[in-house]
Amino acid sequence: MKKVLEYPTLDRKQFPNLVVVGATASGKTTVAYQLARLIGFGVLDLDDWIEKKHGRRIEDIFAQDGEDTFRRMETEALTAIGGILNHIIIPGAGAVEREENLELMRRLGPTIWLATPMSEVVYRLMQRPEELEKRPMLMEAKDIPDRQQRQAYLEERLGQMEKRRVDQYRQADYAMTISFATAGTCAQFIKELLVSSEAADNV
Repeated sequence: MKKVLEYPTLDRKQFPNLVVVGATASGKTTVAYQLARLIGFGVLDLDDWIEKKHGRRIEDIFAQDGEDTFRRMETEALTAIGGILNHIIIPGAGAVEREENLELMRRLGPTIWLATPMSEVVYRLMQRPEELEKRPMLMEAKDIPDRQQRQAYLEERLGQMEKRRVDQYRQADYAMTISFATAGTCAQFIKELLVSSEAADNV
């Protein structure tokens, strides 16, 4: 007998989509896919959408056209997907820096800030330096051979990025701070938070 998947009955008016924001390497993508499985949503990674739309990798767009052009592409992407439903949207870490992007995200659905401590982000990137290849704003770190110097660079660079973005992240509808939990555990906590929030609103 086949096992029937049971999803929580989230109110689609209250939760038409979910938007997961947070720092680079905070675990947004991994958690989003786990959460999507738990609540029966699809997943749309905005960087993937942009790469397919323009036929170029994100790092190539940054290198050839610069950050400002990429940020405009993010705005165009968030506008283009405005009619989507029942998805978890994963914008890039810096998408929140444009006020118009924040407004577009709010229209898509409630936002969830994955507030992973910077020390944990640095640890992850030090353990998996190949991840730097995917992150144009941190790519220079891969060419620093000395481990201590690379860590110091990442701490400084990530600190600068966090300073620019943290106020925007704090505007999220929900926040989840779990340092060492697995993505599955984090997703389970978020699901419970959403279900309890819906129940509270219906009282």
